[in-house]
Amino acid sequence: MKKVFGLFLAVLFFTLSIAGSSAYADELMQKTLVVTKQDLANAGATSFRLLFEIGGATVNLVKGTDENIVVQAVVSYSENSLEPSLSLITNSNGQYTANFMSGYLIWPQHFPVTHEWNITISNYTTDTDLNFALGGVMADVDLGGMPLRNLALELGGVGMSVDFSTPTTRSVENIVVGTGGAYLAMLNIGNTNVGKLSLSGGGSAFDLDFHGAYSAGNHDVFMMLAADNLNATVPLSAGEQVKAFTAITPVVVTGEGWETIARNLLYKNYITDDYESQSATIDLAIEAAASNIIIDRN
Repeated sequence: MKKVFGLFLAVLFFTLSIAGSSAYADELMQKTLVVTKQDLANAGATSFRLLFEIGGATVNLVKGTDENIVVQAVVSYSENSLEPSLSLITNSNGQYTANFMSGYLIWPQHFPVTHEWNITISNYTTDTDLNFALGGVMADVDLGGMPLRNLALELGGVGMSVDFSTPTTRSVENIVVGTGGAYLAMLNIGNTNVGKLSLSGGGSAFDLDFHGAYSAGNHDVFMMLAADNLNATVPLSAGEQVKAFTAITPVVVTGEGWETIARNLLYKNYITDDYESQSATIDLAIEAAASNIIIDRN
C-alpha cells in the first residue's frame, strides 16, 4: 500500500505534466553531455561536485565502462522544451562542479515531459558530493562503486529507486533526503558505510533497506515524518536502537532480537539484545506525525 501510494503521487504529477504540455509535442532532439577524466585533471580537481537538476523526465543511471569518461548523459528531449545543458565551474578551493540541467519553462505552458536521461558514471577516484534535485521524475539510479563523500536528494512528485549495488569506494559522510509527494526506495544503504543519514518527508512513502557492508562504528539515522509511510529493514549483522517521538503514529518493530525499553502514546524506544556486542550499530531517531512506521530486522 505504501509503495502504491508513493508511485501514485509521482505518476499523477508526471501525468499532469504531460496533459499540460501535450499541445506542444514535437519531434525529439538528442544531446550528449560529458565530463571526462581529463576535465578533472585539467582543473586540478581535489573534489568533484556533481548536480542533476531535472524536471518532467525519466532518468536511468548505471555504471559506465569508458575509462576516459567520468559522467555521460545522453538526453532525448522535445523540440518545444529548453535545451538540456551542462555547466562546468572550477572553484578556488580545487572543487570542480558539473551541473546537468534539463531546462524548462513555467508549467503548464511548457514542460519537458519527453525528456529521457540515460546516464553512465564510470570508474574514477575523486571525492564526490552528489546532488539530485528532481521534480516530476521517474528515476532508477545505481550509485554502487562511486567515490561518494556526500549525497543529497531533493524530490518533489518523484518516484525514485536508488541502489548501492556494490560498496562505495569510500565511506559516505552524509546522506540528506528531502521529499514532498514522493516515493523513494533505497537499497543496500549499508554499502555506503554512511556516518549520518537525515530524511525529511511530507506526504511520501519510503522503502529503506539498511543492509550492506558496514565497518565497525556507529551509524546515525534521523527522520522527520509528516503524513508519511516508512518501511525499513535493518540487518542482523548490526545492533540497532529506535527512539521515536510520535503523534498519531504507530511504530511496529518485527524480526529478531528486539527489546522494549519504553512504549507509550508519544514515545517509543526499542533496542536489540546484541546492541552492546555488535561492532557496528545503527541508531534511528524519529520524529513523526500522522505517519505509519514499520521496522523489520532480518
